[in-house]
Amino acid sequence: MNFQTLKNPKGQSAFEFVLIAPLIFFIFFATIQVSYMAYASFAVQRSALAIARMASLGGISNSTVFKTQLAIALLPISNLSQKALFTILASDCKVNESTNKQTINVQVRYPMPIWVPWVGKVFGQTLVPAADYNNSPAGQAIKDIFNMLRMPVPDLSFNGVRLPVYWIHFEATTFNEAYGR
Repeated sequence: MNFQTLKNPKGQSAFEFVLIAPLIFFIFFATIQVSYMAYASFAVQRSALAIARMASLGGISNSTVFKTQLAIALLPISNLSQKALFTILASDCKVNESTNKQTINVQVRYPMPIWVPWVGKVFGQTLVPAADYNNSPAGQAIKDIFNMLRMPVPDLSFNGVRLPVYWIHFEATTFNEAYGR
């Protein structure tokens, strides 16, 4: 019996790498996902607060303005991935006045993309485009932002895009400054 082959470290290091590599890659992608979630969560929160403030001052309070605010906040990421624009257009914003008209309440739903492989199948829902956003008011607002910044205007049709997402919710309430005017 030859015990020389058991002392050869070449095969052992390759075997150890095969065992550890999936864990290392998962930790790497999870770090990127958590960083993206933090950035996008703050951007959605800032956008909701901006819409609440605009609505409380008696300004415009529709979904297109919210999506424009969100597009501006997430513009650095949308330059990296066109799917980020899809999530902006698929987001939902509702602005409600209280019955006594003293407060404004903004409710936001944003589809947070899940970039970590296989995690989206466990925790996420699949987001499929409902329509072609090129001619929608929100799509035109986003195209205007890209034109204003002299950047190439993206195609907002998103044909064949299926994206695993996790829906995050944010709610902001503010005093209605237009109350009593």
